[in-house]
Amino acid sequence: MRFVILHQAGTSSEAGTVPPLSRDITLHEHAPLKADATGTRIRFTHAGPAAEPCVGPGRIAGLSIVEAESRQAAAAWLRDAADCAQAGFEIRETGCAGGLAGVDPLATATRPRFLILVKADADTEAEAPSDPAKLAAMARRNDEGVRDGLLLAADGLRSTARGTRVRVGGGKTSMRDGPFAETKELVAGFWLLQADSMDEAIAWVRRYPFAQARPEVEIHPVDG
Repeated sequence: MRFVILHQAGTSSEAGTVPPLSRDITLHEHAPLKADATGTRIRFTHAGPAAEPCVGPGRIAGLSIVEAESRQAAAAWLRDAADCAQAGFEIRETGCAGGLAGVDPLATATRPRFLILVKADADTEAEAPSDPAKLAAMARRNDEGVRDGLLLAADGLRSTARGTRVRVGGGKTSMRDGPFAETKELVAGFWLLQADSMDEAIAWVRRYPFAQARPEVEIHPVDG
């Protein structure tokens, strides 16, 4: 099964470091975010998309795409392999509940990378049905992004009811299964884009036909 690991910003996980891999885990992609860089948040309102700096608590430090036998196996790997003083991870099952196909991380980046995160809302957490026409428009835009050499990977994330959080630190480990209540801080999907600048990434997001009526999107520079 394929999972996304969201690295939570903190004392030792700020760089989004991947723990040593076990033989049961395959790493398909890793996107650590630049710790000292400010991202951009875009809110889609009735007046159109509005951009603002993305700062504050709850920031993601990185994203990894892995293959594991099960969510429990991925959680055990993070619990046992995380060799750091303090780290937090959120394990999410990949896939769009509405059936929109993801973009496999196969291409090699030749330009700066940007991680685009669409935030969850009550509908995505409930896995409410999406408009098929909107999903078709998203599929076309994803195909265009791949064709144009911009889109490196993308996928939806299933509800946090299928998620697990793992925290390590101070010689202690905790694991907690979802669902998680803080909807505004949750992630519903991601795109890994290569672009010459943040402005180019912002322009791509502004034109994207999101299925949500009023999506909130974050764009973060990737380190490396």
